[in-house]
Amino acid sequence: MVKCPVVNGSPGARFRTAAILLALGVLATAGFARAQEETTDADASVLGRTFAGRLQAHEPIYFVYGTGPEAAKFQFSFKYRIAELGARSPAKTRSSLQLGYTERSLWDVDSVSSPFYDTSYMPELFWEWIKIPPGTQRGVSFNAVQAGFKHESNGKEGADSRSVNIVYLRTGFFVGSVDGWHFVFSPEVWAYVDDGDDVAEYRGYGKLRGTFGKADGGNLKVTGMAGKGFDHRSVQLDLTVPVHIGFLDMSIFVMAQYFNGYGESLLAYDRKTESVRFGFAVVR
Repeated sequence: MVKCPVVNGSPGARFRTAAILLALGVLATAGFARAQEETTDADASVLGRTFAGRLQAHEPIYFVYGTGPEAAKFQFSFKYRIAELGARSPAKTRSSLQLGYTERSLWDVDSVSSPFYDTSYMPELFWEWIKIPPGTQRGVSFNAVQAGFKHESNGKEGADSRSVNIVYLRTGFFVGSVDGWHFVFSPEVWAYVDDGDDVAEYRGYGKLRGTFGKADGGNLKVTGMAGKGFDHRSVQLDLTVPVHIGFLDMSIFVMAQYFNGYGESLLAYDRKTESVRFGFAVVR
């Protein structure tokens, strides 16, 4: 067997590697957007029956790099509308059955050979009800419900294998002005379908998410969990600011992420970690 030589690069070389990966991610996103714009009518007639208006972003899509044992972290997530459950009402509500998929990886890019530390694969099937807030809305409104089944596993074998199955309920409340400053509050609760006692000890049975900001401005999202006995607290802060890249004719979000707590990876759900990372988001 032939072994490839591995060079343990300097911190500067590692930083350049991460910068190159970040640039490639931005360029790939720009290429995907341009490809969508250049779709022909013939292509659209085929895609329209399967993807147009059905495939959407689900959870945030981002790439960040910073401190911690696993310096890089990225996530992509999509959902596909399987069926529309009833017609839209004049109040712009939509009820549908959705198939979702999210993948999140922690990447030890600074180590020799830059191995992936852990990846969570998260398919889900859920019912979704959404009420689009009118542009003139002020005050408080109830705007969304999601209820479904979600599987999460890391695809490893033996002692490193991890998996968990849950059924969950997530709601969304909107406070403030659609065009101005507003706050979105999204509590979520879940129950474990299989034996999830070990994971529950650290992830608990729910989490709270709150986002404050403006649609066309900066946003700060706070996500918190407390563990089964409220003694394994975790918090994640995501700050995003929109930026337009003129020569690529695209907009992204500059992102800063802080995590302190348990369960950032499924492999080490019982290990407390702290990290600060910076990068970009395509969807926040």
